[in-house]
Amino acid sequence: MKRKLTAVVLFVLLTLFLVQASFAENQGASSIRDLVITEEKKPFSFRNGITWAMNPQQVLAIENIPMKQTPSSEWAVLITESPVQVSRFTADLVYIFYQDALRMITYEFQAKDCSSLNFQYLTGALCSLYGESKDTNPITVKSWMDRIYLNYYQLDKIHDVKGWTTEDGTNIYLYYFKNDTYAILYVCPTSSGNGEYDTNGL
Repeated sequence: MKRKLTAVVLFVLLTLFLVQASFAENQGASSIRDLVITEEKKPFSFRNGITWAMNPQQVLAIENIPMKQTPSSEWAVLITESPVQVSRFTADLVYIFYQDALRMITYEFQAKDCSSLNFQYLTGALCSLYGESKDTNPITVKSWMDRIYLNYYQLDKIHDVKGWTTEDGTNIYLYYFKNDTYAILYVCPTSSGNGEYDTNGL
């Protein structure tokens, strides 16, 4: 009888130990999952370490190249006086600020570099950084640019728009915008709207 009782007690103790160990393991795994989920997303960083919300003076200090500034209502634009190197090509670099904070960036490529093969090369280069592209409605690009210069882009000239979204929500678009010339547009994730026109109340 004693042996049976001892065996039962040992069995119960062993069962309790295994249940407790399993619970602790699940708790540990859950904590690791929570840590991964709550880990901050890596913020987008542009060339030379430029980040969103920097003001024009900060960008000028980092770039340290000749740039001209053009105000436009609450927006301000910094554009390089000479083309800069982008991948294998050259482009005009434009920083766009809203209320003194960097909100958009564009590369407008030189006509001499614009060809369907080079467009495909840039598409591949961006895919290697940000994953597969998504075909995007041209109105999205036009609506972003209309905020700064109304009708700078003509909708019927915008085509082959490729889109990417980075880890922190930055939107990137590669597209043709006139006479088979193309550009890349970067849009800050905290910019108001999603690239569509505001039609509230219309």
